[in-house]
Amino acid sequence: MLNEKLAVLRSGSGMTQEQVADRMFVSRELVSKWERGSRKPDINALKKLSGLYGVKLEYLLEEEKDLILELEGCVPDGVQIGAERLPLLLNAFLGTLSDRDRGVFVRRYYFLETPSDIANAFGIRENYARTILARTRKKFTKYIKEAAR
Repeated sequence: MLNEKLAVLRSGSGMTQEQVADRMFVSRELVSKWERGSRKPDINALKKLSGLYGVKLEYLLEEEKDLILELEGCVPDGVQIGAERLPLLLNAFLGTLSDRDRGVFVRRYYFLETPSDIANAFGIRENYARTILARTRKKFTKYIKEAAR
């Protein structure tokens, strides 16, 4: 699990949680939560952690590969979108969503939260959170198709 990897990497590097926190510009409490698994670092923090510990980002993201595949699945076959354009499309698309749907989507794909955690945060059932995510991915696919015309 990611939390265990982070704890092993930190201790293997000879750093304390306080030292990691200082280098990451976060609190020691947040580093502790990452290592206990009560919070997950967002993608930017994971990038910094991979550099700090000298490991590939993919190593830290092994468990999250399914999330990446889910988002890659939103790009329709035959549609070519450059890496520089996709974030712009994603940001524009997020602006079309309701606050709830945008929050669910961002928590899943930016903060890497589980559907269960998202459901708890929004006071909905886990299956409903999964439904919102599936519908939002379909909307994103449609949005990309229209933008590619």
